[in-house]
Amino acid sequence: MTATSDSCSNAADDIMRLTRRLEKLKQCFALCGIINSTLDLSEVLDRIMNTSRRAVGAETCSLLLVDETPGPGRGELVFQVAQGPMSDGLRQGFRLKRGEGLAGWACEHGRPLLIEDAYADSRFNPEVDRRTGYRTRTILTVPLAVRGRVIGVSQLINKEDGTAFDAADLETFTLICDQAAVAIDNARLHAEMLKKQRMDFDMELAASVQQGFIPRCKPDFPGLDVAGVNYCCDETGGDYYDFILRSDTDGAATHLVVMVGDVSGHGIPAALLMASARAFLRARLLAPGSISEALGDVNRLLTEDLGMTGRFMTLFVLEMDVVTRDIRWARAGHDPALVYDPAADAFAELGGKGIPLGIDRDWTFAWDGMAALPPGQVLVLGTDGIWEARDPAGEMYGKTRLKNAVRACSDRTATAIADAVMADLAAFRQGVTRRDDETVVVIKIEET
Repeated sequence: MTATSDSCSNAADDIMRLTRRLEKLKQCFALCGIINSTLDLSEVLDRIMNTSRRAVGAETCSLLLVDETPGPGRGELVFQVAQGPMSDGLRQGFRLKRGEGLAGWACEHGRPLLIEDAYADSRFNPEVDRRTGYRTRTILTVPLAVRGRVIGVSQLINKEDGTAFDAADLETFTLICDQAAVAIDNARLHAEMLKKQRMDFDMELAASVQQGFIPRCKPDFPGLDVAGVNYCCDETGGDYYDFILRSDTDGAATHLVVMVGDVSGHGIPAALLMASARAFLRARLLAPGSISEALGDVNRLLTEDLGMTGRFMTLFVLEMDVVTRDIRWARAGHDPALVYDPAADAFAELGGKGIPLGIDRDWTFAWDGMAALPPGQVLVLGTDGIWEARDPAGEMYGKTRLKNAVRACSDRTATAIADAVMADLAAFRQGVTRRDDETVVVIKIEET
């Protein structure tokens, strides 16, 4: 054979090798398209394994993901999918420590491995073979990395034709694994997005339910104007206000109960506690007994429910005789209500002793009283989210500003006064996000 014929033969071999490699790459990209055609994580993992086996002609494959959940097992590799003769003996959830075995080494170093004889490599861990009864001869191990972070490892074990894996097999498998890592990351992001959407929907539903707890209409009695406003710092909150009408023996409403409360914390946990407290209070205050007796019963129920959680609820309860305008009140660790007398331009506080609900089940709540409030008096009940609100410089709104806001519009309706307080508070905050729920209730005594 001449030199020319040798050269032609070598060229033909090169062309044939390049053609085979091109076809292999085409097949590889087609298989990657199959992997990326779904966003369901379990289906993505199965497709990765199926396509990898088909592309390289492997008997067995497995895929492990890094455990990223906080806890003692964080960073370990967890088997997710295993296909082939070994799969029946290797259950999902089997773990490898970081650095353990070939998979652990590839995960720790972020580099692929081509092992022609597994048992000749000291890094190989035969434990899986012992568990499954399978004999590993040759193995490919490729880390799955996204944005420089290893999220898992994929392995192909033993070729169907009995030969060892070679560099071309590793190249094909690496290409698939590069796409597989992106597909896994996309599927996880999609799952997180769906989870967030469900959570957002649940939060909207919870907020809607809680808004239903707010009184839909204010009490309507001659000479008595009542209004309330509530803003939550989250979708749901722990502030509470309510109006309850109590009747005498003939069924006529003779007393109005106004309540303002504040559950420790905010968000969903506070909203749940507020809902329970509201149910207890409504049920108990519609039954016979004084305010102090009702608070004692509700306190015992809440103390049993809260146990050692450290949560509690402050509450101010005011009861007014709608005919005589006599009032009596009790404090359960809540700030005193304010009474403004425009004629004297003076504020008084409705104080008294009392600890929050849910702390001491045997506490006895005292009550105080005041006779015949004259027309023009303005009562203000609020939560600390108002006077503890801060402006951009960190200064608190305080009760002096609250009093000034009430004083400035005391000749207006209860609704107008409550709205004016909230508007003044919003202007003071200058766009600073609410750090706590804000609630105010205004009761104005008018001429009958």
